[in-house]
Formats: sequence, C-alpha cells, structure tokens
Amino acid sequence: MKKLTIAALLVAGAGTLTFAAVAAPHGHKGGGEKMLEQVDANQDGNITKAEIEAHKATKKAERFAAADANGDGLVSFAEFEAHAEAEKARREAERRERRFAELDSDGDGFVTQAEMEAAKGKRGDRQESRFDRMDTDGDGVLTSEEREAAKAARAERKEGRRGMIRGNR
Repeated sequence: MKKLTIAALLVAGAGTLTFAAVAAPHGHKGGGEKMLEQVDANQDGNITKAEIEAHKATKKAERFAAADANGDGLVSFAEFEAHAEAEKARREAERRERRFAELDSDGDGFVTQAEMEAAKGKRGDRQESRFDRMDTDGDGVLTSEEREAAKAARAERKEGRRGMIRGNR
C-alpha cells in the first residue's frame, strides 16, 4: 500500500508540473515558453489535448524512473525520500543561480557593491509598496487591525491558490 501511495504522489506531482508548464505565461522567467515548446510535440505552435496527455505520460514515467533508483519498478520510501531531497537541492540551486543573475546586472560573473545596492533598492520599493497596501487608511501607521486584515487577506489568497491547484488535478 505504501508503494502505491508513493507512486500516486509521484504521478500527481508530474501532472501538476505539466499543468504548470501549459498554464505558464509566454516569456515567463521560470521557462514557461521553453516548457510550452516541449509540450508542442510537432512544433506547429499549437498545443492539442493529445500533446498534453502525451507530455504528461512522458513526465510521469520520467519522474517515476528518476525516483526508482534501483530500477526494480518499485519506489521504496528510502528512494522516494532521496529523490525528494535531490529535487529540493536542485530547485534551491536554481533559485540561487537566478538570484545571483538578478544581482549581477552587467553579467560579468561578479556582484559589485553597486549592483547589490541597486538590487536592495528594488526590494525596498516592494516593501514600501506592501506597506502602502496594508496601510488602508493612508495615515502612515500600520495598526494591529490593518495587520490582521492583511494577514487574513494573505491567507484567503493562499487558500484560493490551493483550491485552484486541487481543482485542476
């Protein structure tokens, strides 16, 4: 039963990845356009349901094979755990590479203090914008009520995203 559950989790994960690939906007930094090209098997610029289903099947098989370290057609908990850790490390490394590339604005492979300060300024702008959204009465003070309202709105948005994911499995 445990092996069946693990296999189901792997298959569900592959389906979610495929949905993300198809739903990603063109030109998205996360590679949405590249992923769409992978789904478009005949490269005609259009994506059919058949291409999506074929892509999903391929991704599911690849994901299962990657987790099945010993190739016996079964995924043990140890294999599942090792695969999950490897995927987590891969995603974290990609995130760090993207972040470094964002900081390295001239692309020379080094980050100067000026580049760091410029990036820090961008983050400060986002924080100021967040403050302005939370300060609903515009008085320059975040009251406990405004913070609680912002927290509730954030939880509602998060739950909405979860519902979208659950509804599209």
